[in-house]
Amino acid sequence: MTAADSSLLSFVDTPVLVGDPDGRAAYVNPAFESCFDVSADGLVGRPLAELFEGGGREAVLRAVAEVCTHNESVRFRMREHGVGYAGTASPILAGDESVGVVILLKEEVDGVERLIALHREIQDPLDELGAALESLVEQTGGRRSEAHRAQVDDALRALTRVRKWTEQVNAILCGGPSPGADEIDLAGLVREVARRVAGDASGAGVGVDVVAPTSLPRLRADSAQLEAILVRMVRDRLEAGTGERIVLGARLQGEVAEGEGDERAAILSIVERGSEIRGPVSPPALAKEVLASSSGTIHVCEEAGIGRVTVVRIPLP
Repeated sequence: MTAADSSLLSFVDTPVLVGDPDGRAAYVNPAFESCFDVSADGLVGRPLAELFEGGGREAVLRAVAEVCTHNESVRFRMREHGVGYAGTASPILAGDESVGVVILLKEEVDGVERLIALHREIQDPLDELGAALESLVEQTGGRRSEAHRAQVDDALRALTRVRKWTEQVNAILCGGPSPGADEIDLAGLVREVARRVAGDASGAGVGVDVVAPTSLPRLRADSAQLEAILVRMVRDRLEAGTGERIVLGARLQGEVAEGEGDERAAILSIVERGSEIRGPVSPPALAKEVLASSSGTIHVCEEAGIGRVTVVRIPLP
């Protein structure tokens, strides 16, 4: 690190620690000295493991090890002297070679720590719900109606989605990437959506059809959120009561229609058929937000002789 670099860091309000290739402290800025009540003269040259205590030491050393292994920035959380910090450890590179690591420690707001604590507390009741539902599966097997078993299965799937979303919230609060992306079969997804809305559609006197191949290339996307969006849109349309039939579709771009461009994409569609349907409706804001993370788009239009069509387009790699 140059004198100019250290001079600039001295004006940063966030505590900064720089480690050399041997894992020793090479520099701490005045904010670090103030927050941790230490002197730079006593810290420079000491092993990083000696600068923190308990879990804070482990968090810092683990982050430094990951940075040195992958030459990529790492986010982590730690506590020191009763204060929570959101840390970022980044490599110092000379060409392609790592010559050190710089660590920024930002004191966390109490509310964030409370949310993270709540995430831990939520896990116990979720586990209890899961155990109770699994027990119901055993009790209903063969002795109660298919409808009851289907309701328990729906509850288990909903619990899985809740678990996934709480993990996403925790990952975001801890400064890491959302773990939401997974590989899904879109053909299977629309069939599952049709199954979930079948009862609502029957009660509303609306038929539900699925037009999709046996399978499609697997797509990296958040299956729980995508399924929830489609179910919500179908149920909104059923509550509006304007349709006579809803057709859920899944296909690859270009398989059915022409003029859609050369870029490969997965196409999901909701087609509402009915004489009372008039004009397009605005897509839900949540749908746009979720799809944006995978470069997807959503569009609603009215096509003569077909009905109102909602098209979700997700590019394929």
